[in-house]
Amino acid sequence: MPRISGNTMRPSMAEDDGCPINNLPGRYTTEDWVVHYWDVGPDGELHSRQVVIQLPKGYAHASARVAIGEPGCVHRVRRWGVQLYTRILQDIGFDPALYVGRRGTRSSDGGDAELISILIQATHFDLPAHFIIASAEHPLLLFGPQGLLRGSYTRSHTHLGATVYLLTEGEVNGTFGRLHGDNRALYQRALADVLQALRQQKDF
Repeated sequence: MPRISGNTMRPSMAEDDGCPINNLPGRYTTEDWVVHYWDVGPDGELHSRQVVIQLPKGYAHASARVAIGEPGCVHRVRRWGVQLYTRILQDIGFDPALYVGRRGTRSSDGGDAELISILIQATHFDLPAHFIIASAEHPLLLFGPQGLLRGSYTRSHTHLGATVYLLTEGEVNGTFGRLHGDNRALYQRALADVLQALRQQKDF
């Protein structure tokens, strides 16, 4: 099971084994959602990816249909994956106390921290990737069980933002979304230069 907490810029811990991603397998009834997203590799190359994540059954019923650019049920995108709104679990009557421990009983020292952990693990997912981006040019899209768009995100790192982060080993951490929107030609020139520098640095 991937570790959910930690630095927002840490690498993903998800394995690319083709199986649906579920941080708490067998704890509750689920429904399959499809995530389309973009991954920037160590060499700066861009890859389109798709995986299935499993959310508690009923999550789609409480999530409105959206257009690209509207977040919907997506709270935030990180380098390692996607965070969905835990408040929707409350809307569908999801009670984390029912899923504490292997047999659904609360441990003696679990307390509220354990309940919060279940809510987070049910809605926060590491996705197989090196560096996930989500911008106006390369949005993350989340589709519910019926194939309808229920979430999207465009306010995280751009392709340029990810490559600059990789080139500087994290010293420069900016999305560069405004540059992409205000001056596309300058953005493209900067991206080409940074990609070249990254490949020379890493000997790709």
